[in-house]
Amino acid sequence: MAGCCKLVGSLDVDDYVVSIQVRSDTEVGKVGNTLIIGPTIGSVSLTGYAGRTIHRGCPGRAGVSINWLRKYDCDRDDLYFIFMGAGKSYISGDVGGYAAIINEVVHYPVLNASAASGPTAFYEQTYQSDGYGLRYSGKPYSFYTDRQNGVQISLGGSAKIGSDNMFLQSFSLQCTPGQIPIASYNLVFTIKH
Repeated sequence: MAGCCKLVGSLDVDDYVVSIQVRSDTEVGKVGNTLIIGPTIGSVSLTGYAGRTIHRGCPGRAGVSINWLRKYDCDRDDLYFIFMGAGKSYISGDVGGYAAIINEVVHYPVLNASAASGPTAFYEQTYQSDGYGLRYSGKPYSFYTDRQNGVQISLGGSAKIGSDNMFLQSFSLQCTPGQIPIASYNLVFTIKH
């Protein structure tokens, strides 16, 4: 087996992690005859189990999106991520206590119904809360978005994945009855040239 193909069971990350993808991209442009090289930004998409217990409540979901202002110092090859606030968040249905909105703005009913499977199919009628900021207490990585150090995540492990200082961009939690809740993360980080 070639050196690039390895067994996924030997990857040293948190045992709650189900899948992980790491990618990067360098900003490159040309002005006249001069090649301009900007920062290299890495991204991590990660999915994992929120816990080990099967969800027994009504369906639920939660999420947050965090804005970062990016400033690049080309002389030092440093890209700075400046925290722009706790982010727009939501919780819909039953999330089993894994997530809580920091500042709730509005609470309203939502409905999801389809007769495609016939008139005896179930439909979902619940409530959604929208707000600003989210606290997540589940696995594989808990966080709180009310301050910058609350959304800096380190994956740990001996496998070199990303960087020790990654920034949460977005998160979603899906709680389906009869299944273990799934947490999905999108993180960004910088790679020095």
